[in-house]
Amino acid sequence: MNTRKDRLRSLFAGNTPDGAGEGTGANLPSAPALPEASARRSPSTAVKAMGLSLGNLSVEAQEARRLREMLAAGETVVELDATKLERSPYVDRLSEGAQNDEDFATLLESMREHGQQVPVLVRPHPDAEKAARGIYQIAYGHRRVQAARELGIPVKAVVRELTDTDLVLAQGKENAERRSLSFIERAFFAKSLIDHGFDRATAQAALAVHKSEMSRLLQVAETVPLKVVRAIGPAPKAGRPRWLALGALLENDVAGFAEMEMASDAFRQADSDARFQRLFKRLEASAKPRGIIKGKAAQSIKANGKPIAELTRAGNAARLTIPDSAGSGFADYLASRLPEIYRDFEQQKGGEAGEA
Repeated sequence: MNTRKDRLRSLFAGNTPDGAGEGTGANLPSAPALPEASARRSPSTAVKAMGLSLGNLSVEAQEARRLREMLAAGETVVELDATKLERSPYVDRLSEGAQNDEDFATLLESMREHGQQVPVLVRPHPDAEKAARGIYQIAYGHRRVQAARELGIPVKAVVRELTDTDLVLAQGKENAERRSLSFIERAFFAKSLIDHGFDRATAQAALAVHKSEMSRLLQVAETVPLKVVRAIGPAPKAGRPRWLALGALLENDVAGFAEMEMASDAFRQADSDARFQRLFKRLEASAKPRGIIKGKAAQSIKANGKPIAELTRAGNAARLTIPDSAGSGFADYLASRLPEIYRDFEQQKGGEAGEA
């Protein structure tokens, strides 16, 4: 008797389960022909449903394998208070709950219905005082801990003595096997490791990258301020070229357009990729009229600590830009006063010429 897998393979190949249709089929009644459009549509729903089911089974199989490996290694799974688990000091993710992580809601619902299937890995806190209070540091499983906090349930964990190097290698391995980091998350994970004193070889091993890729990651992390990256989030659709271009725009944003955009409600309510696009387009639009993209010089003019104007010079011409941060009506007020200011300028010029 054929297995279920064979039957499914035969079904999607257009054969009957017992192998009919593989030969000439001379002794078999022919099936009625289907219209071409119908034949194209008929398997779509079944195929999609099966794809989703197989994907879920794959994830569950990986989790079961990991749990078996932990138990086979003789490690004991314990339950810990989620409020006593601190993040790894080496930040790798920009996701916090559902804000920047579209899959978090699915994880939360799964843990609500079925509980936590795979333990997280923690170590006793390296600070002796915190360790004495029963506080641990997470090596991996930050999303599961966050979900447990929101559900108000204890966290299933394996406690292991880990050096800092052990911790970052375990953290990197988990990222590679479970939910991949976006480009900017990998870039700042790399920078975090280097800033904490790890050598390049350890950082490359934690991220599973070669020397050249490590250099590219660090280049972007040095170009884009962390404050901006945290505001945008992981932006999984944005790669290295787009982040480098954003860094160049930010470097010339002397008028503070980035701050204004990131403070807007529309920016905050958008998803991570949309936030990246909003900020990029805002800076690009403000830079083109000023010639910033071509590298022309700009000078910020401030009053009471906030930008009120930006003077851009290009050859013998100059452009004065009034940002929104200067306040409503300031541009009109300045325009009405320009004739008077110019007369004062001419008089001053004349006086200096007479003294000479």
